[in-house]
Amino acid sequence: MKLMITIINNPDYIMDIMDEFYKIDIKGSTVMDSVGMAHMMAYHVPFFARFAEMGDDPGRNKTIFTVVQTDDCLEKAIHAIEKVVGDLNQPDTGVVMTLPIDYCKGMGSPEGNEKVK
Repeated sequence: MKLMITIINNPDYIMDIMDEFYKIDIKGSTVMDSVGMAHMMAYHVPFFARFAEMGDDPGRNKTIFTVVQTDDCLEKAIHAIEKVVGDLNQPDTGVVMTLPIDYCKGMGSPEGNEKVK
């Protein structure tokens, strides 16, 4: 079991990503507003201030937290994300990373075993 953390640069893509997740049987994610470091710096360091004026609020992102059960599910989720945003290796699309989960309670585990080996 892994925690997939996805940062999406264009918040307009979120509902399309959620639709794609639903199609591959991912029924739960948590989405939060987030702000990138460069955007934060633009308001505190004069050198970066000119970058804040470019585009329509380029520093606003969405961060998606999703628990994935298997590597196959992870691959499908990444494919679903890239179907919407394009190749994540391209600039201004997003970032996906995972962390192992060694304990989880509250997700309705049918086995009742929260500890992951």
